[in-house]
Amino acid sequence: MSTRQEVKTSEKRQRLSARIEKFHSNGQAFFKSLEIDGTFIPQDDPAFCGKDEEEEDWEFWDDDEREWQASEEDVEELASELMSIWMPSSIGAAKLMELGLHDLLKEERELRIGQANDCLDQLRTDLGNKAMLYRQNFRTANSTREGTRTKKEIQKVVARVNKHVRSYQRARQAILWLDPDVNMAQKYQEIRPEDLAVSKEVTEENRFGQGTSKLAWFWMMDGEQTQLNEESGGLMQEFYWINWLKARARRDRWKEEVSLVRHEMLWTGLWFKHHKNIWEKRALQSTEPGKGAYANKQIELWRDFDKKARLMFQGKQMDYI
Repeated sequence: MSTRQEVKTSEKRQRLSARIEKFHSNGQAFFKSLEIDGTFIPQDDPAFCGKDEEEEDWEFWDDDEREWQASEEDVEELASELMSIWMPSSIGAAKLMELGLHDLLKEERELRIGQANDCLDQLRTDLGNKAMLYRQNFRTANSTREGTRTKKEIQKVVARVNKHVRSYQRARQAILWLDPDVNMAQKYQEIRPEDLAVSKEVTEENRFGQGTSKLAWFWMMDGEQTQLNEESGGLMQEFYWINWLKARARRDRWKEEVSLVRHEMLWTGLWFKHHKNIWEKRALQSTEPGKGAYANKQIELWRDFDKKARLMFQGKQMDYI
């Protein structure tokens, strides 16, 4: 980083630090009996803390062309971008209730839920765009240059995805601190790295093993399927269409499989009865004691098979007509 860049970065850090301190000083009025600590550093999941591709292209020095003389004070490292804004959730719901700050608890809870929903909506949009980039551009690239350009676009999408996940995880943690309810934990679950994989329903339409594949939990949240992002050029709508058609095909296939299994249960019982009837006829036609005894043994064997089958398949097999 050049001296000029260091100066501009230092100035932005100082302004950010001043804004955070002002926010904390204003918030202190609501917490007269509590000292606000503004040095809290959030612990993000390292799996989602990759390099931000978009930040590399952003210039800090695009406001004017004057020459800057950097001093030691200007270039001093201020880790203000690592600081978190202190919120009521930092002390938990129990402490807030003890201090009588019910309104602040309720207000931040609603804001955090909105933040989590916005992050999930943006996450779904970027994951859908990533899948479409793989299918439409990367796999059909006709040259190395085109493939490299598509890779860079995908890297930018991945950086945005990681950013949305980090923001969601922080909002989720705050929600659980403010409302440690089991229903909230079940609705806003933790996002794992494997949940962000490219949907193969879009990139590999004819792959094997589709009968057991399913989307991550955040694709199936109540009401989210109707919130399609029109600004994405219909990509999200096509993404949902593909997955809906695949899901319907899997449902129809399993319904057919259930019907076949129920018929096989019925056919198994009829097969046992058929063999029992055959040996009953042979027993009647037998003229020798040894053959008659063997036929009776077979009758009891197949009768026992039929009895066990009826007990095991009771209420499950197809009704006999």
